[in-house]
Amino acid sequence: MRNIALSNFFFIIISLFVVTFINPILSIVFGIIFASFYKVKAKIISKKISSYPLQIGIVLLGLTISADLLIPVVKDYFIWVSFFVIFSFFTSYLLGLLMGLDNKLNLLLSSGLSICGATAMAIAAPLIKAKPNTLLIALVIIFILNTVAIILFPLFGTYLNMNNFEFGIFSALAIHDTGSVIGSALQFSDNSVEVASSVKILRTLWLIPLIVFLNSKFDTDNVINSFPVFIIFFVIAVIFSNLMSFSYEVIEYLKVFSKIFISYGIFSVGLQSARLDLSEFRSKPFIVAVSVWLIVIPLAYVVAIN
Repeated sequence: MRNIALSNFFFIIISLFVVTFINPILSIVFGIIFASFYKVKAKIISKKISSYPLQIGIVLLGLTISADLLIPVVKDYFIWVSFFVIFSFFTSYLLGLLMGLDNKLNLLLSSGLSICGATAMAIAAPLIKAKPNTLLIALVIIFILNTVAIILFPLFGTYLNMNNFEFGIFSALAIHDTGSVIGSALQFSDNSVEVASSVKILRTLWLIPLIVFLNSKFDTDNVINSFPVFIIFFVIAVIFSNLMSFSYEVIEYLKVFSKIFISYGIFSVGLQSARLDLSEFRSKPFIVAVSVWLIVIPLAYVVAIN
């Protein structure tokens, strides 16, 4: 009973700290720390709340995005997003073949590295009938890369003197998970978050072709209910906010609430470390993932600054 009480107290203190400071790096770091001390508790919390806080935060963010920003971003970067998804997928898959990776692990990594990290892999796994252990290996690798991205990318952006728009594009093209994209952009600036989320939504939509492709390739009848519904709500939120023309004060309040939910969401990403068995880490798929990332990052930077 005492351990449970201490665990609850620790969770409340960390939660208040995260909400007060609203810092993505602190959010994921404290999530990992909490998971390391209270593994069972972290698993329960992570499983129950999943990515809901992050999704709510992104939808609230949609209420603050102007069509004057969204439409040009979609228009100018739709082709680039498509290029990066296709290029990343096939580059990863070919490197995986060269490294002798298991085909299903190779497909999971290629899906995660090209579209939206853990979400893409979780959707692809039942379609290709991947074993839980295979999915776990891929998730461990993506988790490591996304944690690094949240911490280092804002530093890169500052060092390279990127402006808010450039960093938003850069992070959305180069980082895998939606949570890590939003967290990295939030650490850089509020305006970067708006740009990053708009581009990342375009990238996540590539889940639809992925599902169709894998269904066809593996001739499966699985019904997929895992497509992120928050994308639809995000689009509805943008349309609604532009029709209503919210005042400046309302938009500022929405931004604050959005940040709070996003911070909790990123804290939950850190908690997911309790559900991963780091003993499942494998060097070959990690080398493939890092190699693809090292190719994509400079390309994303060039696209972002031009």
